[in-house]
Amino acid sequence: MGRGYPAGIRDQKAVGVSEMQIEDAVCFSGSRAEKLPFSVSDGNEEYQSFLERLSGAVREAAEEDYRIFYTGGCTGFDILAGETVLGMKDEFPDLRLIAVLPFEEQANAWSEFWREKYFNLLERCDDVITLQPKYTPGCYQRRNRYMVDRSSLVICCYHGKTGGTQSTVHYAEKMGLTVKRVEFL
Repeated sequence: MGRGYPAGIRDQKAVGVSEMQIEDAVCFSGSRAEKLPFSVSDGNEEYQSFLERLSGAVREAAEEDYRIFYTGGCTGFDILAGETVLGMKDEFPDLRLIAVLPFEEQANAWSEFWREKYFNLLERCDDVITLQPKYTPGCYQRRNRYMVDRSSLVICCYHGKTGGTQSTVHYAEKMGLTVKRVEFL
């Protein structure tokens, strides 16, 4: 079915904004794994503390009746945020996690650790949308705008430096979205 994805993962679905309630949707944007100021391991106190803050932000959104969560599926914050949403489905069974992939093979060059987390996440998502088959310049920015255009809240982990998250936050603010930051420390 999907081009190289595990069973149950399908290719791009044309999801129109009219099919969902933007006011019920959240998207995530944040640092890639190599920019996180801590190692992602269960024994790391900084990592555990960060997960608690992230969990608090997702829980608050769920308690405010946000039900659709978009993740870009990249290493680092995107995957951690997606896992956090999935971890809350027992408490909030109507939450939907949608992965929006910029291109089909984004995980090809990642470490085995992140590839495993990525494919486990995709298998558990309610939907996976692949925007294009191959990498092209600007595909990550198009992915980010796709998610922002379908959301009313951005939960981000943003350190203030130039990059994709900065661009996404600026675009979201320009479009009138609420932006909630999850701090590293």
